[in-house]
Amino acid sequence: MEPLPVIFDCDPGKDDSLALFVALALPHVIDVLGITTVAGNVPVEHSSHNARRIVEAAGRHDIPVYPGCARPLLRHAVTAVDVHGTDGMGGSGLPDAEHPVEDFHAVEALAGFLEEASTPLTIAAIGPLTNIALLISLRPDLVPAIGQLVVMGGARKGGNVTRNAEFNIFADPHAARIVLAGKVPATIVPLDVTRRILPPQEWFDAMEGYGEPGRAVAAMWRESPVALHDVTVTGLLAWPELYSLEACSVDVVWNDTGTLGRTVFSGEDGPLSVVKRVDQRRLADRVVEAMETYVASP
Repeated sequence: MEPLPVIFDCDPGKDDSLALFVALALPHVIDVLGITTVAGNVPVEHSSHNARRIVEAAGRHDIPVYPGCARPLLRHAVTAVDVHGTDGMGGSGLPDAEHPVEDFHAVEALAGFLEEASTPLTIAAIGPLTNIALLISLRPDLVPAIGQLVVMGGARKGGNVTRNAEFNIFADPHAARIVLAGKVPATIVPLDVTRRILPPQEWFDAMEGYGEPGRAVAAMWRESPVALHDVTVTGLLAWPELYSLEACSVDVVWNDTGTLGRTVFSGEDGPLSVVKRVDQRRLADRVVEAMETYVASP
């Protein structure tokens, strides 16, 4: 089978970093056409630079990185530097990028990719949905070119930034409400599933021998471990047989400060899909196997 053409929209971020490293290790399965960045875990200038550091560490200097929105649509910006470090990849040890990011806005880049696509593209959205909301608002004619949108975000029960909200949705609830309204074929990987996938530190220590990407991952998780939130999206693209999904509708609370960013899942025949379960053991094994493909360097 031909590899799946994918654009990652992200805010690296530790788990974004591992999600990208795994995807870049699987070119026979996932064809990463480009990476767009957004403000989220860190400001967009850091997330953009981090994306370049990641593609270069993975030996994929050819993959372009396009900086996107520097703030949410309407609310003030929030970050997660307390978890990911000031630069978003705290402790990674990765060098600065050798090449600059593209001089082209992420939303324009996404539109260009969709216009030129001969087959529908997949967008893996593992950060706040600001870029995607602007894309589908400004260019609704391009929605049919989106084969699938896979979103890490939302939660059925409880959040990780407030009692009610998951970070990616909370960071820009207005954008999330636009994107998840059902006009775009979307699959949601919610916090309820991802927060359970936190392998022991020994699992990450074993990556020390997997080249520069493995050393960076091991160092980041040694400094401050996080669950494999965004990695679960890459896993769905690469190994869908490990996942169980169901149809749903989603509403996002955008106008109540007490429950801002809460996602309300309903219905069994809605226009969207949500991941119910994932085979955590097999997913972890596949992630390790993917990371092993990075040749150890001196």
